[in-house]
Amino acid sequence: MINNRKCYLFTVIILLFIGIHQPIFAQTQDIQTGEASWYGSKYHGRKTSSGERYNKNDMTAAHKTLPFGTKVKVTNLKNDEFVILRINDRGPFVGDRIIDVSEVAAKKLAFRGQGIVTVKVEVLELPGDYNPQNAGMYTIQTGAYRSSKNAMALSQKLKAFDKNLNVELMEDESKGKKVLRIRAGRFTSRQEAEAFNELLEEEGLSGLVKEA
Repeated sequence: MINNRKCYLFTVIILLFIGIHQPIFAQTQDIQTGEASWYGSKYHGRKTSSGERYNKNDMTAAHKTLPFGTKVKVTNLKNDEFVILRINDRGPFVGDRIIDVSEVAAKKLAFRGQGIVTVKVEVLELPGDYNPQNAGMYTIQTGAYRSSKNAMALSQKLKAFDKNLNVELMEDESKGKKVLRIRAGRFTSRQEAEAFNELLEEEGLSGLVKEA
């Protein structure tokens, strides 16, 4: 029964890779012009797509494609007011809107009372670990360790599960201490990554599917 399930999931992954899902060629746009909206108290404290908690008083924003951590300049084209925001969420998914800003940002841009305004979004700085080859890709974060020995042990288990699996150890910092985060695989869709993660779950090796 378990082997049949594994065969089915592998088939799904292969089909997604070669036929059902078309490759995504994401391109970072330096400047965009379009409608902006904002979100406030209703979402305050909720988790964003990046895993952070939304804070209506922080200078952050949601964008459909820009990497998390990207800094952008958003200018209200009606009054030329502008703010510098950090992308930490996905959206907006209403009409042709291009960005969803925090409540405090909407106040500074002087459109909180209007709800929607035409803006220009300019990319100022991409995150330090941004790799354009990963645009539109997904990976599985399978663990975070302070011990390099434990991190290497999990990496070896993942490679033993699939010798062709791309496994990366990313050095990060948490509360002033070094942390090794393990990322497994590069997938062209969330559905493909979730399917592979189910296979890992059966071996006790699953993680969290994230944008690469």
